[in-house]
Amino acid sequence: MILHFVLDEKVTNEIIENFLKVDEDALFIVFVENKRDKFRHISKQGKFLLKYTDQDDINHILASGMPHAILMHAFHLEFAKCILRIKSPITIGWYEWGFDIYGLPRIKPHTYGPETNAVILRSGKQSRLGRIVLKRDRLRRLYHTLKNKEDRYSIIFRAMEKVSFFVTYLKEDYVYFSTYYPNDFTFVYCPFSTIEQYLGGSKSTDAINSTGDLNILVGNSASPESNHLDVLVKLQEQKGLSGIKFYFPLSYGAASKHYIDEVLLKGKKTLGPAFHPMLSFLNRPAYLEILDSCSTGIFYHFRQQAMGNIIAMLYQGARIYLSSRNPAMEFFQKNGIVVFDFDKDFKKYKNSRLADDMVLNNKRNLEQLFSESRVLSEISKLNSILSTHHAI
Repeated sequence: MILHFVLDEKVTNEIIENFLKVDEDALFIVFVENKRDKFRHISKQGKFLLKYTDQDDINHILASGMPHAILMHAFHLEFAKCILRIKSPITIGWYEWGFDIYGLPRIKPHTYGPETNAVILRSGKQSRLGRIVLKRDRLRRLYHTLKNKEDRYSIIFRAMEKVSFFVTYLKEDYVYFSTYYPNDFTFVYCPFSTIEQYLGGSKSTDAINSTGDLNILVGNSASPESNHLDVLVKLQEQKGLSGIKFYFPLSYGAASKHYIDEVLLKGKKTLGPAFHPMLSFLNRPAYLEILDSCSTGIFYHFRQQAMGNIIAMLYQGARIYLSSRNPAMEFFQKNGIVVFDFDKDFKKYKNSRLADDMVLNNKRNLEQLFSESRVLSEISKLNSILSTHHAI
């Protein structure tokens, strides 16, 4: 039996569903602030779910359930604190999500384009000196001691010492992370969502938008890592993009009001009435309807991000632009999936439709990577690895 650490998040239902199919004894500990609160996203119910607060004793849970291993779904701070309380040896795996490595101090400053970085520094939310302090362990610990503040990174790094396995379907993330943080983790390949789940449960046999609109989606959230401002600078240089809509999802994500205001100001100035910021949360059907109208997606992240959006749009026939600095670019190309370099290719192709043979190629390769049988097979292999490893 594997013990899973999860939060009440949008994809947690998929995690529960898929892991239960290969391990019916799996237990999912949902970290919450108050056990009386109802879940916002998790709709699954059963004995496989257990709410956990900071007041609970993880050692009692481990002793009563005797799990073979723990699998953390992302490296949240509350997971790290819980791991540090464990008294007996147990195998721990970390299923990396992206933010949990790209948000680390040595990596985070490299995720911003020049325009975006300049706005962040001007806003005062980050400073060059602050970044230097965060990257240097001793300076960071001293700073937090003097300020009498919790040093979240020290807690996370201490907890990492107890982890044996780094799990993801993007080995490129592991390689990137290891460049900045050398480690002794064992890498394990494993996807956790199927192509049907990426598409919200409706797997169409035909490409969406084969004859419809040619709109463009820019980024996946309000987070500065979408580098909206850098995209707008490049769009300002382009011609032949009239009569379409540019959708900017800005309703969620870790962004300051100052940053969002800058995007709104620059977006209106650059694109005029074609600029369509999405400032209110949309339910999944409404959001998918907008995606259906987009022949093109621009995801100018310098890190792996928005993979759910990207995979769904690729499968439905969209032309996707990424940054060559994004490790996901290598992942897609390695697996024979056609994506484009925003810096080099946008001027040539803009929002033109992807050729039919490229659409079919992308669909076929995505189905091979994320078919239900493939996903469940890899999850089963992961469970076996975790269950047979002997923690020291």
